[in-house]
Amino acid sequence: MRIFYIDFENVKDRGLNGIAKLDAKDVVRIYYSEDANKMTFGTHRRIIESPAKFEYVRMRKDMKGVKNALDVILMNDLSDRMIEEKNAEYFIVSDDGDFDNYIQEKQKRKISINKIPEVCKASQNIAPNKPASNNGNSKEIDAYKKKEMAFRSHFGKYLKDEYDDNKEDILDAYMNASTRRELNNNLQQYFYNDAVSDILRRLSDLIKSMPGR
Repeated sequence: MRIFYIDFENVKDRGLNGIAKLDAKDVVRIYYSEDANKMTFGTHRRIIESPAKFEYVRMRKDMKGVKNALDVILMNDLSDRMIEEKNAEYFIVSDDGDFDNYIQEKQKRKISINKIPEVCKASQNIAPNKPASNNGNSKEIDAYKKKEMAFRSHFGKYLKDEYDDNKEDILDAYMNASTRRELNNNLQQYFYNDAVSDILRRLSDLIKSMPGR
């Protein structure tokens, strides 16, 4: 079992990239506050279609203004869950460095826990705050980062004017595709046919080396 703790204040919709690839054994707990409680339609649809179990924890209004309140709630809940689910894999989805000491402490106790910026990074099985264990994994991560950087650069030039609100949905579709057919099918999850055709046209230079047509 994998359990994802989403620091939604920190990562917003981007942190949920990859939920379409989860299975029924996975659990996603989304921690949000009054100041961070909005999702895009694409993210909402991915949640509905994902086989994973989703749970939501809203920060109490009386804790607004308390420093790092949502982080504290998340870590307290996570510690309690570890007592019940000792053999689960835990992921804190956040870019917040305030979790690092907590994670290191749990890792010393042989608990499987890592911090990742997006759900999809869990499949790499490498914590971003740890050095890669071998050259093969390091090359895979480098290739993934280069692919993502190429997309973001291309998006800014050719898609931003029309699809800025859907950037993370298109990124998710692109990063999880190895062929043009897969990319087309992934985009169909978020857009109607006309929009899919337009996006593929705008991505043509970026995807010209992808197999298929």
